[in-house]
Amino acid sequence: MIRALLLVLALALLPGAGPAWARTAEGDRVRVLYQAAKAPEAQAIYREMRERRLLEGLRETLSVIRLPRPLTLRLSECDGEVNAWYAPETRTVTVCYEFIQDVQNRAPKDTSPAGVTRHQAVMGPVAQVFLHETSHALFHLLDVPILGREEDAADQLAALILLRLKPAQARQIINGSAFLFASYGAEEKPEKADLADDHGLFQQRLYNLLCLAYGSDERAFGYLVDRGDLPK
Repeated sequence: MIRALLLVLALALLPGAGPAWARTAEGDRVRVLYQAAKAPEAQAIYREMRERRLLEGLRETLSVIRLPRPLTLRLSECDGEVNAWYAPETRTVTVCYEFIQDVQNRAPKDTSPAGVTRHQAVMGPVAQVFLHETSHALFHLLDVPILGREEDAADQLAALILLRLKPAQARQIINGSAFLFASYGAEEKPEKADLADDHGLFQQRLYNLLCLAYGSDERAFGYLVDRGDLPK
């Protein structure tokens, strides 16, 4: 059951890769909302995500899970805030257009020196953040017990979902997510309060993701050691 849950969640986030599940009454409990945007940059992202039918793919996949209460998946303009979150009081997963815009701004125009393409650097983090926030929603709605920090658990569940894809697909998303984590990590100047935060530092999140990937399949992810992303 757990493996099936992880796999179907991951498939929902890959354009064209989602399974053709039959619609059930449970699927009606997952609502999707693309909120109209005002800023030109946000409008472009709004149109792109609707064309990809990203939220519909996730809703279709979640239709196989017996959610006890409705869940809303939302893309929204957030008054300039680069953010994504799950709100238990409204049972809503929100990813801001500003977050996707920031990801696009950081992505290479073509390919990074490490071989990460622009498509990977954009869609990888978008997939990862949706998986991360949806993990929080599943913890809440399904009363999943958490050991340790919930933010770490959400990262770990997101990684486990990705690593049940075919290696080539998983590499694309992990490479893109690692590119964003490294970009954010290069800007971090942690203070004491940051070390006590419920979120790990981006460099920690980066290495946790890469270690899980390498540990899951040394052959598929051996390049992470070969190119120096992980120490030998």
